[in-house]
Amino acid sequence: MNKLSRKSLAGLALLLSLCGPSAAFDPKYGPAEKPIAMPLSQDNAYFREPGRKAPDFWRLNSFYVPQYTEYACSAAAVSMALNALLNTDRPRGDLDKNITQADIVEKVPGEWQALLSPAGLEGRHGLSLARLEAFMKAAFQFYSASKLSVEKHEAVAADEATLKDFRDLLSENEKNPDDIIVVHFVQDDLTKAKGGPYPHISPIGAYDEARGRILVFDVDREWYEPYWVPVGDMLKAMARETKAFGHGGYVRVAKAS
Repeated sequence: MNKLSRKSLAGLALLLSLCGPSAAFDPKYGPAEKPIAMPLSQDNAYFREPGRKAPDFWRLNSFYVPQYTEYACSAAAVSMALNALLNTDRPRGDLDKNITQADIVEKVPGEWQALLSPAGLEGRHGLSLARLEAFMKAAFQFYSASKLSVEKHEAVAADEATLKDFRDLLSENEKNPDDIIVVHFVQDDLTKAKGGPYPHISPIGAYDEARGRILVFDVDREWYEPYWVPVGDMLKAMARETKAFGHGGYVRVAKAS
């Protein structure tokens, strides 16, 4: 969520690059011979397979936005989830606006807007998993009269039993057009960015079960595009405990059946 040190590192990298060909080069997404993350632009075959529906991908892709401040990953992710579930498959009038992240944090009561601002709230920025769930519930209640369930699942371990449960959920989610999963994870565990940890929030766009990986619609668009990561690595990135936010996990939002 906090990218101030990332910007400092980027400036240092630029300075080093100007010093000559001997300067160090850190490839985005980690070592080329063994990256954890694989950009969608380099591997999109999953969506070209015959009969592939991938409803979450197409709904979220239609409303894919960058976080509007360096701390606003939660607002961007929630705006995507809201639009994907509420503004698709229904007639919309010419005056129907998309739901923007700035509108969400302004209209939903609480400290969300302050926590995402450059000044922060008493020196704090961003959301814990518990606060993400609370603000998501408030946002969906504000924007929808329909019954929606919003449930968080904290990732306190990355053991085989938890991994199986996560895979089962992902398999169900990939087939269901009426639910979205938003993950709270340590971003640099997957992208290998320097200077972390960077607790981060973004929606899951797809689950490639055959290859055991998920597509992260990373809202940190200044630095990243959508990328695939192995399910086990995402679980580890969610379970990693940070001083600022504790353990991560995920929040699932679903329409009532």
